[in-house]
Amino acid sequence: MPQSASATSSVAASPPATPTTSSSSTGGGPLGGPAPPKTAPPTPIQPTQFARVYASAHPLLLLGLLAWRFPALVADPVAEMTSVVPFLAALQTFFVMTVLPPAGSAPATLTPATTTVGKEDRLEEKEKESAVPRSEIIKPNKGPYRRKAPFASSSSSASPVLAVGRALTTRLTPTLISLFLTTFLATPALALLLVLFGAPLTTHNAQTLLCAAHMAVLTSIPLVYVHGVDSTVWKDVWGFARPGDLVWGGALGACVGAWLGAVPIPLDWDRPWQAFPITILVGAYLGYAVGCLLGRTCLFGSVIDLSESGGAADGDVDAEVKKNE
Repeated sequence: MPQSASATSSVAASPPATPTTSSSSTGGGPLGGPAPPKTAPPTPIQPTQFARVYASAHPLLLLGLLAWRFPALVADPVAEMTSVVPFLAALQTFFVMTVLPPAGSAPATLTPATTTVGKEDRLEEKEKESAVPRSEIIKPNKGPYRRKAPFASSSSSASPVLAVGRALTTRLTPTLISLFLTTFLATPALALLLVLFGAPLTTHNAQTLLCAAHMAVLTSIPLVYVHGVDSTVWKDVWGFARPGDLVWGGALGACVGAWLGAVPIPLDWDRPWQAFPITILVGAYLGYAVGCLLGRTCLFGSVIDLSESGGAADGDVDAEVKKNE
């Protein structure tokens, strides 16, 4: 009798078994459908105070340069665009090297050193180091002493120099590649696109090429610096599959702004600034500034879904909800 009582009490105390479900049988999507494809994370800015401030000030600086040189641009577009291109390239180079992470950089290096997670990790490492007993060496007729870390002074003195050299190397190589590809690939490609969208083919060739050069410097230098020359990444860029960020927003905004800037050209207002390609260039600068602002704020991390699968999935969900009701 005592044994049977103890057996019944143990059975009553044990919790009921809960059924387990397998994620592979139901899938990762809504209502057991297939899981949506994973998208690449948006590009963050460098974890420094200067990067955060200059990321907001750089588009305003470009707009200020455009407003300052606008009368000269209306008077002589070819000469003005030619003289401004080197300064624009220098500003964009400084922008990408100080604000954006270079292609191939590890995401862990972009974590700010002042975050709570970093502090907790460093405190845990210090506690582990203090918990490990250090070896003491005892010699006859001498007191115990602790063994010192070898080459402590040389490593501490060489580490800042190595860090600066490594940082310059990781930033200089993508910058040179982006400048080369912008000059010899992006500029001719954008000039061809301008002609396809209605720019004159037999006349105004210098204006078309210089306008394409300005747009290429605005859009191509940050894209190549951040994404490199990986074909899969560029397929996502051309297919609007990249999440919104500072780089993608600025490039998309410049293209949309240039397209909208062509609207005032055929109007019969007879204004000097309606000449080709002044309004297109102004629209590209304005669109770049607006795209950078939206890419850092409300559109950060969002993806433009142009596929039919997204709409079909939404329709399936609505049909399932109506069926359940």
